[in-house]
Amino acid sequence: MSASGAVTASTDVEALLLAHRVEQFLYAEAELLDERRFDEWFALFTLDCAYRAPVRVTREGADDVVGEGGLCMFDDDYGSLELRVQGLQVRSAWAEIPPSRARRLITNVRARPLDGGDIEAKSNFLVYRSRLETVEHLFTGTRVDRLKPVAEGAFQIRRRDILFDNVAFQTDNISLMF
Repeated sequence: MSASGAVTASTDVEALLLAHRVEQFLYAEAELLDERRFDEWFALFTLDCAYRAPVRVTREGADDVVGEGGLCMFDDDYGSLELRVQGLQVRSAWAEIPPSRARRLITNVRARPLDGGDIEAKSNFLVYRSRLETVEHLFTGTRVDRLKPVAEGAFQIRRRDILFDNVAFQTDNISLMF
């Protein structure tokens, strides 16, 4: 956004290339999840990662996202995220028997460099999940990622904050990854 408040599009070649690389990374990541390639997806995270979904509250005139250290639907580090990934791949994962069919749409990707070399990537998501024969769910929201560049066009996820549009969910579980 410019100083006048008008929305401007970047014409800086480096910014455009960064945005393209981040988009392609996020699209490839979504494909790994859609194809249930959970080990490959998990390999995208740094050892010091954080994977969080802060609780949102409905309050007039106030920020609806609970701050750092507040209540989260999930707040995983590398170890707890690894356990969740392993849990999705065992035959006794009751929440995913039979496995959900899911499709992730990633849109409105914005990327900017941060001090220290990391990249902030904001994106919107729509996740469609079909379970059994008649159960369907939609999850929408925004993700704010902190990406660590590791090679030309490749990144690792250092932090992901998932901000669901929903405050309450009409589902038995949220066993999906976002």
